Amino acid sequence: MALISIEQVQLDSRLAGINLTLQPGELLGVIGPNGAGKSSLLECIAGLQPYGGHIALDGEEITRLPGARRARRIALLPQRCQSAWALKVADVIALGRLPWGDEDAALIQQAADQTGVAEWLESRVDHLSGGEQARVWLARVLAGQPDIILADEPLASLDLHYQQRVLELLRQHAQGLRSVILSIHDLNLAAHWCDRLVLLDAGRIHAVGAPQEVLTPAAIRQVYQVEAQVDFSSERPLIRVLG
Repeated sequence: MALISIEQVQLDSRLAGINLTLQPGELLGVIGPNGAGKSSLLECIAGLQPYGGHIALDGEEITRLPGARRARRIALLPQRCQSAWALKVADVIALGRLPWGDEDAALIQQAADQTGVAEWLESRVDHLSGGEQARVWLARVLAGQPDIILADEPLASLDLHYQQRVLELLRQHAQGLRSVILSIHDLNLAAHWCDRLVLLDAGRIHAVGAPQEVLTPAAIRQVYQVEAQVDFSSERPLIRVLG
């Protein structure tokens, strides 16, 4: 049974007729140009947008789930994370435990260690760089141990080392009954790390399937308006945009 089922989801002019499933243990990549509807789709799944159609978690409409129960199951890591207060890093990570009503110190420390922010636990989060803050907010999500992580372009402010580390953490999370939906711009990273890809174009699904099925030269030309060479000689396609 699908962990998440999406049927005919619409959101004003941003999404139209989205049909999709998320399977347990899956890392699902959402790709597409700017304005394609990637963030809007993740916000609908998180229950933050008043969508039309149906989004079900284990067969139950997500908008009917009590807030705390939904927050224990689904966590959104948005593109831009900011704290309205001068919180310590440890307090930001502890926010991930709010749906559970506890501050499990072991899980907070574990999340800090995983994301490489443990040395800053007593520091103010607003004193960190953008990339460092992004890792703190990922630690907050991991500390909550949700079944589903919705990560909206989490690599944007990270250097190459931490891009790799974040993708490793998301891949590790998408095991067993847990899953991840990842919005990502880099097509080669999407092809390498994701089990399936959803290619959005102007709020509609252009293609969905394995990376080698979705990332074809024709699809890239039509959706991204560029010519690309795609090497299918290995297990995962390698994309090179032509000048």
